[in-house]
Amino acid sequence: MLASRISRSPLPSLAVWALLLPPLALDCVRSKRLHSYAASMIGVHVAAHGRCVGPYIVFLHTWKACPSDKIVEANFRPGPFSRSRPYDLQTLSGNLTIRAPFTDHVWTETDLAVWANNQWKENAFKFPFPKNGCSELREQMPDYFRVIAKHTGASTDLRDPCVLPVGHSVLKDEPVNWTFPNFPTMPYGRYRYRMRSRPTRNSPIIRMCVAVDCEVIPKP
Repeated sequence: MLASRISRSPLPSLAVWALLLPPLALDCVRSKRLHSYAASMIGVHVAAHGRCVGPYIVFLHTWKACPSDKIVEANFRPGPFSRSRPYDLQTLSGNLTIRAPFTDHVWTETDLAVWANNQWKENAFKFPFPKNGCSELREQMPDYFRVIAKHTGASTDLRDPCVLPVGHSVLKDEPVNWTFPNFPTMPYGRYRYRMRSRPTRNSPIIRMCVAVDCEVIPKP
């Protein structure tokens, strides 16, 4: 099992793929340079069969809340996704409850499990986003944040302070484009992404926790 802690900028630091790519490419048979910002930074070569790494579409299998004190509680259900119509945006329904403002003054940490050999490789990677919880969400998942902002009144302008205000929102069949601007290409595969937010790095209190089972497939 690989383990890594990567400093912020961007989400996560793109050097993480230098460690992630080799195990994901074991079944690939020919060498290919990863044409992405990540590769330009770290000079990674990966084994690739067809399009093991490249432009991608992300869709969600499940979205689940994990244990927290529920200061921020996101209970969402992803809609169906058709591989035969991959450009049809997947929808998101459910409710969001914010009991205290969610700002940049939180310590947000994510860990990534990789699906391989019919099991999850737990905690394959961990990376912190110190004191930039809200802004990281806004900058790195812009269309998801757009949907949240639509219902909460938060600003999508990167020049404004990032704050998700107190309130309760109900989402119904909201189309979401799961894009990540800092990753023009990604390794294809299935992942479980978990995000937890705390008041401080070492605090035992978890303000928010979500776990998302998602898949990265080649863009046609």
